Amino acid sequence: GPSDQVVPGNALVVDKSLPFTQLGHFGNSFLSRFECSRCNCPVLEGLTLIDTPGVLAGEKQRIKRGYEFEVVVKWFADRVDMILLLFDVSKLDISDEFRRVILAARGNDHKIHIVLNKADGVTTQQLMRSYGALMWSLGKVIDTPEVSRVYVGSFWDEPLKNENLRELFEQEENDLYTLIAQLPRTAAVRKVNDLIKRARLAKVHAFLLDHLYSNMPTFFGHAKEQERMIKSLPSIYSEIAQQRSLPLGDFPDPRMMQQLLAPLDFSTFKPLDPQKLEKLEHLLTIDLPKLLQIIPEEQARVSVSPAAVSQVMGAPTPFAVMKVGGASEQSVYQAQWLRPPDVAEYEAEFAQLQPRDGKITGEQAKEKMVESHLPSTVLHRIWALADTDGDGLFTQPEYALAMHLIKMKLSGQDLPIALPPEMLPDDLRGLEGAT
Repeated sequence: GPSDQVVPGNALVVDKSLPFTQLGHFGNSFLSRFECSRCNCPVLEGLTLIDTPGVLAGEKQRIKRGYEFEVVVKWFADRVDMILLLFDVSKLDISDEFRRVILAARGNDHKIHIVLNKADGVTTQQLMRSYGALMWSLGKVIDTPEVSRVYVGSFWDEPLKNENLRELFEQEENDLYTLIAQLPRTAAVRKVNDLIKRARLAKVHAFLLDHLYSNMPTFFGHAKEQERMIKSLPSIYSEIAQQRSLPLGDFPDPRMMQQLLAPLDFSTFKPLDPQKLEKLEHLLTIDLPKLLQIIPEEQARVSVSPAAVSQVMGAPTPFAVMKVGGASEQSVYQAQWLRPPDVAEYEAEFAQLQPRDGKITGEQAKEKMVESHLPSTVLHRIWALADTDGDGLFTQPEYALAMHLIKMKLSGQDLPIALPPEMLPDDLRGLEGAT
């Protein structure tokens, strides 16, 4: 949004410019706990992050939510582009409610990605055991023959506690950030895919309701026949699939349909409309394939090159990954950091790196900067801030500035989005942005 604001749930569902109007039917118990935070941040352009409340253990806590948590989760799961399941390395158990949440997302398995967080808090041997335990637990819940991909890392900007795993964490973060960075480029294909899935489901529903309606008796025994058909729904699925040449995989879960059909009167259903069915077939066989052919042309017209995606934070640095952490929120910096570094303090250290023509390369600087144990995403941002002329090399004042920013981060301060002018050493004033 243009400005930072928090919009409460009841106001959110009446705003037709946002995709949340359908959430109104979940009632005030849900809407009183639902809110939207908007902020003016370039990194979030075209991106919406949905954060769920903590998943509880125990029936008492589940009932006290006051709304059907799993149904809300399913509503979002059907509409989002990516689902991230977060596990802490020290909390690998899957509670009953978490199990129900995962099952509620069934049908969207291709969107699910699993993250094992805080992995730097254990040794390499302990991490292997934790990873194995997580995969074993997930295997009992996610009922698919394919192995789920788990991204292992430490997704924060504090120093790593286990430096031996730095390379693994960077590779895993790189894969996950790349996936997130590519979401806008593949969103159109996913939307068409969801439309195809809904159209096929609508087709199956139409045949099912027509079958139930046409098999109802004309005069007597409605209730008894309806009860019989509900109980034999799986065999009815097979019968319809064989008659209409439909794959059984397109049919909805029979247990869910049995619950939905139980209170309904089948005699009130309408017979199948051949004209509407013909239009649906035209959509599936002609219109949607044409749309899929157009999408690559549109993507090529507005596409971002892989090189540009890989350098979201600007020019290449020795710490770059495909997509870095992005801008952190603006914080109040302590006065001691809003000043230039003491360049002379780093003179001997800079000389030990053997500069040529008064400059050192990224590889030379990297040797010293990684001693801070900060993640590469953070060191990438520090490099981008300190390399004021953007030439990919460090002069002594730029090196001093980088060391100053590292100390600033290690003291618990957030890095600035853009370098404040008052932090520039005298030798660099007027040079920022020069090439």
